[in-house]
Amino acid sequence: MKASHTAPAIEAFPNCPALDGCHCITSSLAKIFHHGGHPLSEEMLLGLGAGMGFIYWQMKMGGGTYIFVGGRSNPKNFYQDLAKRTGVGIREVCTSSAKKAEAELLRELALKRPVMLGGDMAYLPWFHLPDDYHFGGHAFVVCGYDGEQTVLASDIDPQMSGVKKGLYAPVTLEQLAKARGSKFKPFPPNNLRLEFDFSGFRQPRAREIADSIKQTADAMLHPPIKNFGVPGLRHTTKQILHWPALFKDHDLRMNLFNLYVFIEIGGTGGGCFRPMYVRFLESAAKIADKPAWEDAAQILRQSGSKFTEIALMFRDAGKMKGIDEKIHSAAQLFGEIATLEERAFQQLEREA
Repeated sequence: MKASHTAPAIEAFPNCPALDGCHCITSSLAKIFHHGGHPLSEEMLLGLGAGMGFIYWQMKMGGGTYIFVGGRSNPKNFYQDLAKRTGVGIREVCTSSAKKAEAELLRELALKRPVMLGGDMAYLPWFHLPDDYHFGGHAFVVCGYDGEQTVLASDIDPQMSGVKKGLYAPVTLEQLAKARGSKFKPFPPNNLRLEFDFSGFRQPRAREIADSIKQTADAMLHPPIKNFGVPGLRHTTKQILHWPALFKDHDLRMNLFNLYVFIEIGGTGGGCFRPMYVRFLESAAKIADKPAWEDAAQILRQSGSKFTEIALMFRDAGKMKGIDEKIHSAAQLFGEIATLEERAFQQLEREA
């Protein structure tokens, strides 16, 4: 990853570059690992935590139906699995007290240590989002403090796709408290702060990498419900054809546009995390001397391209014509992705 060359008004702590990155959680982790003296790539962090997958989720929110299509997996155990495979102690600290959350943060900043936080994007000023657009699952790093009412955040450019430019942004303690303490569902951040202990760090080993790949393959091929993994892709193939009957025109277009956001620009590295996982597999194959993993990576490269094709189809969903035809094309592509990924993960399951 490359560092941003934008000079912040508040000076960043030593060894805290605003690294370029793809995904908010893994790019934030990469910054913390870099500062800790044990840099690992975003791709390696994603792979070791078995963080790539697929989900189709339909939920009722605000009196309407909301659909989420995502490429992450293992959200409950991601940090624990990453910790287990790197030897790094990672602890999630949450509190309902804004006063306590701020005091703990300022204690760390006084020691000039960067801190990884969770927050609602609606209240983070560098996103320029409307107040009614809430996503509390965002992660970023705070790596500077003016000693008064403003801290320096390090994040990645929210307007870009693929590898995003690293940026610094000032944020007041008041804004930060609002973002960290947001109560909006489905992902209220609960003043999340992560603590790290690098004293037991070790470089990724072949066996631990293989375990993470086996875990990912198992989640993709044998998920607990049909909404996840390869079955989830096949479920999406069927469900998306029902969207025109399920939604009024405006809501249909919104959910189709969200496919573009969730797949291509919403911190996925483009292609629904598949290009990131491809780079992980290619690196892992060299470490473990497993050429078969590179073969599977090439199959997943194809599925990532098809994900991007779906996303770009709906980039102009708000005003485009021929919606029904494009929905049928997207359904066919989801089916093709399912076939490719079943083949790739069956190969990885055998070879891990």
